[in-house]
Amino acid sequence: MNKPKQIILKKLNLTTDISKKYLGWMNDFDVFKFTMQKNKKHSLDNIRQFVKEKNESKNEFLYGIFLNKNNSLKHIGNIKLGPINLIYKSSDISYFIGEKKLWGHGYSTLAIAEVIKIAKKKKLKKLRALAHEINIGSKIVLIKNGFKKKGKLKKIKTAEIYIRLLNT
Repeated sequence: MNKPKQIILKKLNLTTDISKKYLGWMNDFDVFKFTMQKNKKHSLDNIRQFVKEKNESKNEFLYGIFLNKNNSLKHIGNIKLGPINLIYKSSDISYFIGEKKLWGHGYSTLAIAEVIKIAKKKKLKKLRALAHEINIGSKIVLIKNGFKKKGKLKKIKTAEIYIRLLNT
């Protein structure tokens, strides 16, 4: 018998997945302190608009990270593939686990592994992720998924660049 996957990535549903819990994550400084979102104030309307844009996009793909427990799916965070550069067959990824009690349980590592599979199906050759230099957890999950540190961003001196080459 196959063991069910611990996490599942799926497109977010505008009706059922955009919740007060999700809004709480987006306005939680601890969840986003290492990102450009850290000082933004979010509303359910602007979250819905963002998700709608990504769901309709041809080069950005937003997935909810859902914990699969007892055949029930619980939304715990998001991961985004994109924007995709079609010329270089490359893309950025970004991700977060909003449920802080689930930090350190390996769910980001699993989500990145799943998005790598999606990127390979899309025939991408390279993925890039940014990690704040003191965000040890994020750097660890990238390294566990085969990303290598390639340097720092010039505009944001504390942001380190991680690259993963894909053998498609």
